[in-house]
Amino acid sequence: MPTRACPQCGTACQPSHQYCPTCGFPVGNVSHTSEDKMIGRTLPGGYHILDLISVGGMGRVYRAEQSVLGRTVAVKVIHPHLLADENAALRFMTEARAASQLNHPNSVSVYDFGRTEDAQPYLVMEFLRGKDLATVAWEEGPLPFNRIVDVMRQVLAALAEAHELGIVHRDLKPENIILEPLRRGGDFVKVVDFGLAKLKGDAQGRSVTNPGIVCGTPDYMSPEQGRGDQLDGRSDLYGLGVVLFQLLTGRLPFDADSPTQIVMMHLTIPAPDPRQVAPERNIPDPLVEVVQKAMAKEADRRYQDAVEFSDALAAALRAFEGVPSGPVSAVASTAVPSALGTITSTSVECPACKTTVAATKFCGECGERLPVKSRPEALTQAQLPLMLLARDEDLAWLEDRRKQVVSGVVGARIVGEAGAGKTRLLKEFAARAQADGDRVVVVGPDPYWCEAANSSLKEAIRGLTGLEESAIRALAEDASPEARRGIDEVFDGERGRRDDKRSAAERRYAAAEALRWALVGASNATPKRVILAIDELHRIDGPSRAAFADALGEPPDARVLMLCTHAPGFESGWGASHAARVLSGLPPPALSRVLSSVPTEHLQAAEDEAGRGILPMYVEQLLRFHLDGGSDPPRRLGDLVGLRVDTLDPAARRTLQALSVLGDRVELTMLSALVPKNHPVESSLDQLKTAGMVEQVGAFWSTSHPLLRELVLTGIPAAVRRELHAKALRVCEQHAAPIEAQALHAYEAQDSFQALLLLEQVADRATARGDLNTEIEALRRGLEIARRDVARGELDDPLRAVLIFARKLGAALTRAGNFADAEGILREALDIAGPSGADRARVLGSLAHVAHGRHRDSEAVVYIEQAIETARQSGAYDLVSSFSDARKAWAN
Repeated sequence: MPTRACPQCGTACQPSHQYCPTCGFPVGNVSHTSEDKMIGRTLPGGYHILDLISVGGMGRVYRAEQSVLGRTVAVKVIHPHLLADENAALRFMTEARAASQLNHPNSVSVYDFGRTEDAQPYLVMEFLRGKDLATVAWEEGPLPFNRIVDVMRQVLAALAEAHELGIVHRDLKPENIILEPLRRGGDFVKVVDFGLAKLKGDAQGRSVTNPGIVCGTPDYMSPEQGRGDQLDGRSDLYGLGVVLFQLLTGRLPFDADSPTQIVMMHLTIPAPDPRQVAPERNIPDPLVEVVQKAMAKEADRRYQDAVEFSDALAAALRAFEGVPSGPVSAVASTAVPSALGTITSTSVECPACKTTVAATKFCGECGERLPVKSRPEALTQAQLPLMLLARDEDLAWLEDRRKQVVSGVVGARIVGEAGAGKTRLLKEFAARAQADGDRVVVVGPDPYWCEAANSSLKEAIRGLTGLEESAIRALAEDASPEARRGIDEVFDGERGRRDDKRSAAERRYAAAEALRWALVGASNATPKRVILAIDELHRIDGPSRAAFADALGEPPDARVLMLCTHAPGFESGWGASHAARVLSGLPPPALSRVLSSVPTEHLQAAEDEAGRGILPMYVEQLLRFHLDGGSDPPRRLGDLVGLRVDTLDPAARRTLQALSVLGDRVELTMLSALVPKNHPVESSLDQLKTAGMVEQVGAFWSTSHPLLRELVLTGIPAAVRRELHAKALRVCEQHAAPIEAQALHAYEAQDSFQALLLLEQVADRATARGDLNTEIEALRRGLEIARRDVARGELDDPLRAVLIFARKLGAALTRAGNFADAEGILREALDIAGPSGADRARVLGSLAHVAHGRHRDSEAVVYIEQAIETARQSGAYDLVSSFSDARKAWAN
C-alpha cells in the first residue's frame, strides 16, 4: 500500500491517516496538488517549496526545504486575491518586520522575507513541530495547573523581549501559541503571528490600522484596544490574562451574540471569578489573584511588564503546588512517554475514538495522544567528540596515495557533502602521517569566511617554511625573480600593487611560483614527504585556489602529496588525473555499539533514501541530542542541529549567533562587542563548548563545524542578523580586517553607502588579479544593493549606482562567457543611461562585445557604431579610440 511521509518527522503514514502516528502532525491537511503554482517553486535564497501545510485568512503556509543546508523551513505567502489590498499587504510585511527583530527561543524566528520575481510577498520562518494551544486544550481537556503556568511563563518570556523592543503583539490568543513536541517532559512554546503587531517608532510607513480603528480578536481584546487607544505591552498582558482564564476554566470570560457586544463587555464588566465559573476545577486562590490582576480594566492596575507577570505566576505555583487540581482528561493525566523509553506493546485502544491502532504516540485516526507504557533505558555517556568510525577503507586509500609520493607531486581529493566527515578524516590522516615523520601543513578558508585574497596561500607558505613574513622575505632572496614577486604579491596585498603594471596572468603565475618555491624548500628540508592538506577547498579564496591548481598542474621537483576536501559538484581545477575519494555515510550496524543509548529506529530512519548510510555529523548530533534528554529527533541533519540550537539558553544562543557572524578564530573582546553589555559571554562559551558547538584554541574561539555555523547564521532572525553584521563591520574596521570581510558585513547589514564603496573596491582588485568569480559576486551584490536603494532612498542618486554596477557586471559576465545574463543586465543599464553621454557609450560598447561573443556580427557592428557616435558627441575621445580599435579587430 502506498504511504506518504509526515512533513514533521518523516514517518511513513497510511493514506487513511489524518494524523501522524508518531508525532501527531495533521498529515490529512497536507496538500501535494499540482494545481498549486507555489509547490515545486524555488524562492530567492534557495527555498524549495514542497507542500501546503495550512491556509488562513491572510495567506498560505508551505513546508519548504533550504536545499543547500538540508533544513526544513516554513514559507508564508499572501493570498493572490489580497495582493491588490494595500492594508493586507501592509499587515503581511508588518509581521515580517516585527518578527524578524525577535531573537528569543519562545518567539517564532523569521529568517528572510521579500518578494518573488512576480511581486508575490513571502516570508521564511522556522518550521514549527507542534500544535497550537487551542487544539491542545480541546484535544486534551483541562490542563494541569503546573503545565498552564509553564506555558504562560514561556509566552511571557517571549513578550518580555518583544515589549523591550517596542513591539506589541495585539492579537494574543491560544491559536497564536504553539506547543512543540516535548523534549524533557514539558512543552516548548512558540509565540507566532505578528501580523497585527505595533512597532514602536515605526515611521517607515502607515500603521496596519489607523488611530481609533479597532483590530484584533474581540474575545482577547483589552479595554484600551477596544476603544482604539494607543497601546503598550500591558495590552498584551491583558490578552494573556484572558488566555489564562480560559485555560483554568475551559471557558472565555465573556460571551455574547456579536463581537461588538464582547468588546463592550471587556470595556465595562468586571471579569467573573474563575472559581465560580469552574468550581469543579478547584482553582487555587493564588492563580485566581493572578488572573484578576492581569485582567484589570485600567492598565495601571495590571502587571506593568511581562517579567512581573511571570514572577507572580512562579510565586503562585510555589504557593499551590501541594494543592491537588480538579479532574483532567484521561489523556492529559497520562504520563508523557520518556524520551529514553521504548514502547512494549504492539497495539492499543485509543481512549477517544476507541479504535485499536498500533502502539505509537498518537492515534492515526483522530490524532489523540495514546496512553503508552515505557521502560527506561540506560543512557551510556560516549566519548565526545566521537572517534573516527568505519573509515578504515578511506584511510587505506589515502595511505596508498601517500605511498605514491616518491619523486614528484601527487594530488588527491576527498569529496563529500557537509557532515560527511571530510575534515575529520583529513585530520586523522594528517596526524598519522606526521607521526610517521612527514612534514604536514593543513590550511583552510580565511577565518572571516569572506574569501580574502591570498589568505590560504599565505597560510600555506608560512606553514611550509615554518617562518613569519620577515623571515620568509629574507629566505626568498635566493629564489627566482618570479617567486620573489609572488611573495610580494601574497604578503603585500594592495600595498605592493599600486605601481605594478603586470597583467593578471603574470600575477597569477608569480603566486604559483611562490608556492612552488615553498614546496621545494619544505621537501628539501624533510627526509620523507611533504603533505599539503587543503580543507574546504570550495570556500578558499580564488587566488589561493588558482595557485594550488597551478602548482599541481605544473608541479615542482619535490616529494609532495597535495590533498584537498571539497563539496560535491565543485570544480576544483585539479584535473581528472588526480584521484578522488567520495565519502558516503556510515552503515547503521557499525554504529550500534557506540550509540547503544540511541533507539535503533532513530538510526535506521536517519539513513538516506539511497541507502548510503548515516552522516557522521548526524551521528554525533543525535547522540548529544539524546544525552540532553531529547526525544523524537528530526531525520534531517540541518533540522536536528537547528533544534539543538533553538533550545539553548537565550544567552548562549546569542553568543553562538555573534560568533557565527564574526567567523572563526575570534577573540573574546571582538565577541563581546556584538552582545549586550553585562552579557555572560564566558559562561555562555563554556556551555556551548560542553554542547560541542564551539571550540577553543588558545585565546581564540570558533564554531565546531562549518555547517553548524551556516545553520546558526542563516537561522538568526533577519533584522537581528543585520544588526549583528553592522556591529561586526565596526569590529572589522577597528581590527584592520581584509576589505573583503568589511564588504561582506556592510552588504549583510544593508548599509548601502558603505557596501557600495567596499564592494566596488573588492571588484576592482579582483579585476586586476583576474579573479572573475570574486569580481562578478561583488558586482552582483553591489547591483542588488543599488536596486534596493531605489525604493529605500539612502543614496543621493541610486539610479546612478544601478547604472555603474550593471555596466561593470555586464562587462565581467561577458569576459566570463555568460552572454545571456550579460545582455539582460546591460539592457537594464541602457534604459537608465539616458539618450546620450559617456555612460551610454560604455553600455553600448559592452553590448557590442556581447553580440560579438555570441557571433552576431551584424548586431555587434550596429552597437559599436552607436557607441562610437555617442562617445564622439559626448567628447569621450578615449572611448572613441577604444571602440574603433575593437571594430578594426573584429573586421579582421
